[in-house]
Amino acid sequence: MISQRPPIVVILGHVDHGKTTLLDAIRSADVASGEYGGITQRIGAYQVSLNHEGILRQAQDDGVRTITFIDTPGHEAFSQMRCRGAKIADLAVLVVAANDSVMPQTAESIKIIQEAKIPYLVAINKIDLPEANFDKVVKDLARHNVLLETYGGDVPFIKISAKNKTGIKELLDLIKLVADLADIKADPQGELELAVIESKLDKARGPVATVIVRNGTLKIGQEIVLDGAKSKVRALIDYLGKNLPEAGPGTPVEILGLTKVPTIGSSLQGEALQKLSGQANSSQNLALILKADALGTLEAIVAKIPENVDLLTAGTGEITEADILHAKTTKAIVLGFNIKVSPSATKLAETEKVLVRTYKIIYELLDELKDAAAGMLKPESTEEILGTGEIIAEFPFEKLRVAGVRVTDGRLARGDRVRIKDQESRIKQLRIGKEEVNKVEKGRECGVLLDPQVDFKPGDGIICYRLT
Repeated sequence: MISQRPPIVVILGHVDHGKTTLLDAIRSADVASGEYGGITQRIGAYQVSLNHEGILRQAQDDGVRTITFIDTPGHEAFSQMRCRGAKIADLAVLVVAANDSVMPQTAESIKIIQEAKIPYLVAINKIDLPEANFDKVVKDLARHNVLLETYGGDVPFIKISAKNKTGIKELLDLIKLVADLADIKADPQGELELAVIESKLDKARGPVATVIVRNGTLKIGQEIVLDGAKSKVRALIDYLGKNLPEAGPGTPVEILGLTKVPTIGSSLQGEALQKLSGQANSSQNLALILKADALGTLEAIVAKIPENVDLLTAGTGEITEADILHAKTTKAIVLGFNIKVSPSATKLAETEKVLVRTYKIIYELLDELKDAAAGMLKPESTEEILGTGEIIAEFPFEKLRVAGVRVTDGRLARGDRVRIKDQESRIKQLRIGKEEVNKVEKGRECGVLLDPQVDFKPGDGIICYRLT
């Protein structure tokens, strides 16, 4: 049954503007954190509960509202989730120091929030300092399209001093108000939707990950698929160190029992593998997973799907690893209209031999779907990803451009095909320092000379591949 769930809140802002101090002030004000000897588990997220009288210990009393805070320094998880096309936070708190005003990481945080398209509010911190300049903060934020309420805009704000713990209750009340306007809901009995915000390899406990449940319920003994690896949940531990039998929507928990350390920002697929396999074997029809750019387009395509095609799932947004894993276990094909395939999904599809196609014209998708249903659609040559890297610098070389690259996965080798954005080329030469080499492995930095030359800039990704 769909019901209101705790909002998931991320706190962003410039270094030294008080993000950690604010989180500590909120945590220490929560009576629940004082229980169990006052020791709070560092699992990357925690919860506080409140009602109209202020912050209360967690309970099932009527009127108690819970807020989930992501407690990751700098919040790498939020950025990674955004890059993977997923969404973890429901709303954000932008912290701006009244003495410094808008700084580079403040501007970066504003961009992240605006691109994520989530509601947010501004907490103007250190307002107690003699050098605090509230008017400057208002003007500087306006230059970045952040217009505060009563100052020509509609972005809620509050003045606080995290160090002195003043304005904390009012901040939580404002978060509750913004969350109410966003109407955040979930279905505890619905499809499981999780996101990884922290992960590590523990010497005693093996691979562990902190996840936040956005929908559905995660239970001990449940089988999950994470980064292509099947695991069985052995234990669920909350931020107070308590063992839980299950975790519902909005709950952050640490999972034990994983078979490998997952990537921060990964999403989890919690459907039982046996159930999916049963769906695949229940019909001789072609199984299809369909993704499109908009709901209206999706409905138009679904209305014209041939009768001998079993539509397993249909949704909007890019094709993800979860779609590939679903297709693998159900022996389905994955078709997309006017969308992209995430790089990690492309790599997984190659490994798992899942057929993935995308289209820009609806009738071409429908025509090929008919051919596929008739057994006529054959896989074309596919790409095997050999390595990936990030361009970190650019150097001139005899009127040519050399890319300084950090290899982030696999390897780069001379003669390999590469792709930078939508441009194709080959690696003509590789150098580490002044030495010319044939191959550079993960974790190393190198100079890459391409032929033909293509346009690039620091920050661009480079993919090395071969056709199979």
